[in-house]
Amino acid sequence: MGIAGRRTPQSRSWLRDLALPGALLAMFTGLGVCWILAAPGGPEALAVPSTAAVGAAVLLVGLGSLPGLGLRPSARVIGVAGGIWCVAALVSAWMRTADQAGESSLSVSVGQFADTLGEGAPEVVELIAAVLVVAMASVQLTGRMHPPATAYGVLGAIGLLAAAITGHPSQTAVGPLLIGAHALAAAWWCGSLAAMVVTIRGRVGWTTALPVFSRRAVWAVAVIAATGVITGLMEIGGLGELVGSGYGRILLAKVLGTVALVVLGARHRRAWVPAVIRHRSPEATSIRLAVGELMLMAVVLGLAVGLSTTAP
Repeated sequence: MGIAGRRTPQSRSWLRDLALPGALLAMFTGLGVCWILAAPGGPEALAVPSTAAVGAAVLLVGLGSLPGLGLRPSARVIGVAGGIWCVAALVSAWMRTADQAGESSLSVSVGQFADTLGEGAPEVVELIAAVLVVAMASVQLTGRMHPPATAYGVLGAIGLLAAAITGHPSQTAVGPLLIGAHALAAAWWCGSLAAMVVTIRGRVGWTTALPVFSRRAVWAVAVIAATGVITGLMEIGGLGELVGSGYGRILLAKVLGTVALVVLGARHRRAWVPAVIRHRSPEATSIRLAVGELMLMAVVLGLAVGLSTTAP
């Protein structure tokens, strides 16, 4: 049985309430940086809805991972994330249709849109997964069934993989495997922290979940670093392109952001995690530190979405 956390006056936090909207805004900030770094080129226009879709899918992966941290996710939060994902995937598919047809988004017909979906656009998988998430969460809210939380995480991971392995990473035999592992590790790392922020109520929840998350995060970071370095070297022609091309500059910004996250995470392992274990960290402090790390994660995720939709 997971820890639901007792709601008390001390458990109310405006910082927690604004964490997810703030994270989405931070992702769009990271995407905006991509256009600045890659000017006059940059990410494709569909990177905008894709950013929202990735954010929702990452959160679902994290929510589905909460039982492994001794926590129980909210079906309402799951349903909202699934709804946002569904809308974002629809918009992304519509913009993909316009791009393939060489027309504006307002000129695309329903028939053209259906043809794009029928051709197996990655958004099809995302749409199916998102609809299933919304349907399952809705039924769960009625009390008629209680699907395992991991099912939501699996659906989020499937949709995320469908989007991640398409495009230029799929042009090599090993590319999809590397980028898939990279995406899933990042989704667990970022999504689990986001899910903890919106789920935990009280110091007991942080004491239970944070040490486990911290230990597992080390392995996630190792996978992210290894696969990121390999795929980065495969995509760029040489180190000179890190500053000489838009793709390289975005990649460099993503690397620097990831390094900053690792440094921050190491600092938290030395100070925050031991304080939580000893019950010396107030809930407000844990929320503040977690949200601060989450915002940096979100910026890096935005950079990652922009990088995936920018030609090397």
